[in-house]
Amino acid sequence: MDRRVRREERPELLRWIALARSLAATLDCLERPLLLVEPGPVLRVWHANAAAREQLADGEALHMRDGLLHASGELNAAALNRALQAVMAQSATSRTVLPVQLRAGMTTVAVRLQRLDFGASADLPVADVLLVDVQPQACPKRTVQRLRDGFGLTPREAECALGLYTIGSLEAVARCTGRSIHTVRTQLKAAMQKTSTHTPRRAWWPWWRVSWNGEPHPCG
Repeated sequence: MDRRVRREERPELLRWIALARSLAATLDCLERPLLLVEPGPVLRVWHANAAAREQLADGEALHMRDGLLHASGELNAAALNRALQAVMAQSATSRTVLPVQLRAGMTTVAVRLQRLDFGASADLPVADVLLVDVQPQACPKRTVQRLRDGFGLTPREAECALGLYTIGSLEAVARCTGRSIHTVRTQLKAAMQKTSTHTPRRAWWPWWRVSWNGEPHPCG
């Protein structure tokens, strides 16, 4: 009897628990990496679906460890913090979605932040909830291997082709890989010859023609 009375005294808490469980179960059914995060000085992960746990376990630009979401490097951390502050400044009912891009080497991760309206009061376990939508990323090593297998590129040549598409300039590729611009140009030229491309802008075309699952890209 006492237990039943105590439960009936907190109907809002029961409603919150039911809603939270329902939302977590829904996210687990989706293949896209999604997280529910408690905003604050540190980003505490309240729930991460299976896709998010797999991708962010060893992510380069964004990773999850010890129940916290971390952005690698000062620039990424600052960009994520600015986006977090901007989305939290919005009303929970505005449904504003803020995108932010995080980079580490030749890896770029696109993240979308949205504040959720739980209708929760401050005394509930989680009053503010942030939905973090992470764009699925392919493993760079796997993509490099596909270029090598499909076109006979060396590891360095494949990295140059992938890097040119991901970063957008040879100078940036040289900085990220620690090679001279002359070396990067030579490796890109060899990649262009092997893939029968004629301009640097199309040097990444063989990679673009392959989707993440290894099947031909529909635009190829």
